[in-house]
Amino acid sequence: MQILRRNMDKSDRPMLKPELEPLDWLLEVLTLVGLMFFLGYFLYHYRKLPDIIPSHFSASGNPNEFSTKSSLWFLPGMAFFIYALLTIIALIPHQFNYIVKITPENALRQYTMAVRLIRYLKMVLTGLFFYICFSTVRFSMKASSGLGMWFLPLFLTLILIPLFLYMIVSLRKK
Repeated sequence: MQILRRNMDKSDRPMLKPELEPLDWLLEVLTLVGLMFFLGYFLYHYRKLPDIIPSHFSASGNPNEFSTKSSLWFLPGMAFFIYALLTIIALIPHQFNYIVKITPENALRQYTMAVRLIRYLKMVLTGLFFYICFSTVRFSMKASSGLGMWFLPLFLTLILIPLFLYMIVSLRKK
């Protein structure tokens, strides 16, 4: 319990801003390009959609609830909201909760890894919302049968493996 209390005290943490490295720029650019492509795809296909479209998919990837096509606005809206929120959150890495005690010696490394993980998650979540929109459009136009049974395991893998790798690397001494 003492370890948890020690790691929660954020008042003595250095307020450093990690510099963007080429990988960080790549993640940001891919995410922004993905968001623009997503918006363009959505706007292009929206008028062609029938009035009733799938609004929920089961764990096996099959549609199991339907709604009006205006409900599809939720997907690009959430993608942009999550992008903006995570971008703002990434500006304050000294306020994050870490599994190691942040010291002046390890702060920059820990902050850099945490912010990079957030950038990666922004990219994956943008891809997730785009794929759900893409599958909804294709199903509505009778070109597919849903998300596919591999969607949920793949999405969970894309989220959980980097998270576990981050935790393992974070615990290592440099």
